[in-house]
Amino acid sequence: MKPLAMKPLSEVRAEIDKIDGEIHALIMRRAELVRGVAEAKAQEAGLAGAQGFTAFRPGREAEVMRALAARHQGDLPLQVIFRIWRELMATATRMQGPFRVEVFGGAQALSYWDLARSYFGSSTDMEQHSSARDVVRRVANDPASIGILPRPGPDEDGDWWLNLVSGENAPRIVARLPFLEIEGAENGPVALVVAQADFEETGDDTTLLAVGTSGTGSEGRMSARVEAAGFIGERLSVIASNVPDELRYSLFAVPGFVRPDDPRLAQLVRDDLIETVRVLGSYANPVRRVRDGA
Repeated sequence: MKPLAMKPLSEVRAEIDKIDGEIHALIMRRAELVRGVAEAKAQEAGLAGAQGFTAFRPGREAEVMRALAARHQGDLPLQVIFRIWRELMATATRMQGPFRVEVFGGAQALSYWDLARSYFGSSTDMEQHSSARDVVRRVANDPASIGILPRPGPDEDGDWWLNLVSGENAPRIVARLPFLEIEGAENGPVALVVAQADFEETGDDTTLLAVGTSGTGSEGRMSARVEAAGFIGERLSVIASNVPDELRYSLFAVPGFVRPDDPRLAQLVRDDLIETVRVLGSYANPVRRVRDGA
């Protein structure tokens, strides 16, 4: 192949046009395969007696994005590649069934909206809400909805996670945004994604645990018990609950993927200080880069 500097401009443009055609053909072929996946999932769900299936697979999507990051090279920014693939994956989810996004507003409404739009695509149906509890309620009542919520903590509506502790259709935390973070760049606010979807272990995850105590022991003692059980992480929030059990809950972000049947959870509940432990969900840790592109 001739160096680009030695090729006539018309020849370079012709080569770009050829690549564009190949890319378009592959995207259309990808869409055909997505239709086939949707039909196979629907058939499996019917055989299992289920009313439908959840197309959103955040763990699988995270693995795809990490694979892109691992093989990407050159001056083209990785965030551009991520945006292209996020559009493709969000469209694939919509092709398989109903899919909409409920976004928390608050003081950083525009930032959360942009974060959701960047991750879930330019044409996904989205609605913004002033209350985080309203977002949780919408997702709990609609399996096709996905919620974007602020990181738990002392900031505005940062106590929404308590609504995930109980309830038959309580959503689960399944993703963290943004998924690509560039050191020194303005990455925007951190948000968590909730859905009635399952999260699959990806090998580099964080799990959210809600630990309930009767309030008779100190927070320091409770944290020490949690750490002694092997859950060494960050406590994000502490809230006293009036409903349903009048316990004081602490939310911990712990490294790794913790299953609801992890024996360490049962060990904690047998403790005389801790009344209950709930896994509120897990998410794939983001891709981090020192710099991005040219």
